[in-house]
Amino acid sequence: MRRSLLGRIGYILFLLVFTVACVELGARYYLGHVLHKASENKFRFNSYRVYEHVPGYEEREGDHVRMAINANGFRRSSDVPQVKPPGTVRIFFLGGSAAHGISSAAPYPVVHVDQTETVDAHLERLLNQAMPGQRIEVINAAVTGYQVFQHTQYLITELLSYDPDMVIFFDGANDHFVNDTNYRYMEDFRYQFWRPRLQEPSAGGLFTYMGHWLSRHSAAFRGYMAWSMIRDAVRCGERVDWQAAYVDDATTVRNHKAVARDQFLRAIETNLFLLQRDSVKAVLCLQPMLVLREPALLAAEERAFLHQDPNVKALYPVVLGELSDVAHRWHVPLVDLNVPFNDPQHRGRQLLIDYCHLNGAGGEVCAQALLPVVQLLLRPSPVDSLATAPEGSGT
Repeated sequence: MRRSLLGRIGYILFLLVFTVACVELGARYYLGHVLHKASENKFRFNSYRVYEHVPGYEEREGDHVRMAINANGFRRSSDVPQVKPPGTVRIFFLGGSAAHGISSAAPYPVVHVDQTETVDAHLERLLNQAMPGQRIEVINAAVTGYQVFQHTQYLITELLSYDPDMVIFFDGANDHFVNDTNYRYMEDFRYQFWRPRLQEPSAGGLFTYMGHWLSRHSAAFRGYMAWSMIRDAVRCGERVDWQAAYVDDATTVRNHKAVARDQFLRAIETNLFLLQRDSVKAVLCLQPMLVLREPALLAAEERAFLHQDPNVKALYPVVLGELSDVAHRWHVPLVDLNVPFNDPQHRGRQLLIDYCHLNGAGGEVCAQALLPVVQLLLRPSPVDSLATAPEGSGT
């Protein structure tokens, strides 16, 4: 009887271990060979920016490293010393997922952008070719999902300590086209998975904490935690999101103007103030979006996943005008990257891999458009770039 009971327990334990092993192997295969993702975590909690990259994270294709997060948390193959080497021009490239260099999630196709195909990689190469005799770094400090207010925290807590000469802001899709008057810019930021679990501890939170620890070692739990965080963000967006359902152009524009001043525009001006205080040059960019590309220029692949967003189309001239006003007031250049994307020379050429993310060709078009602007700013100027807030600021 006792031996029979032990045999049953042993059999159950064997099945349990076998099942867990199969799930783990299946998860590792799915992440590595279907999604082509690493089984390790890419993000971790940050006290100021909500989340940040895990230093040392890599995604590979065989022996080739397609994506590398260096020891500083930047998407860059080499580490960046905080003390800038003599004769070095240091430029930070900030933004969200399009600047970072990835594709969106379903229903769009999964496309991987190589380390050499991002906007910053193209721009660094072009600048060093165009300005021989100087060592120019263009450092990708963009993080998926980031909004402008997170750039503020990043600048204050880390980036300004690297003594940058310039910061390029590559933004738009994540927070510029807001039109929900109930949306609170920072309070309703959707990627705050840990906030309710820390503010309102519960027994269920123990499982979440354990799952987070296990995700450091298990591909299955890494997938589960990623799914949990995405589900949490979707639920947050269903409750209140920065973009309301489209009614008509007039309503969209009116609602946008009611909130934009105290949201992303305020954050942009805060960033410009911080940079001018430290004599750091700045470039504002409005990132290209598929819905803003001329239909006649689209490649067949772009037509296949084109999603008509009437809010973005209605707000594009308004947002461009707001950014132009800010750029003029703070004496910084603004580059609307939708313009080169609508150049007839790119007819039939795929530049975007979904609604706003770029392939290597799109990244190169952006870099070519930025090149003359950055070159001009890097030339010695007789005007002292150190400035206080311009007259009439406070948009």
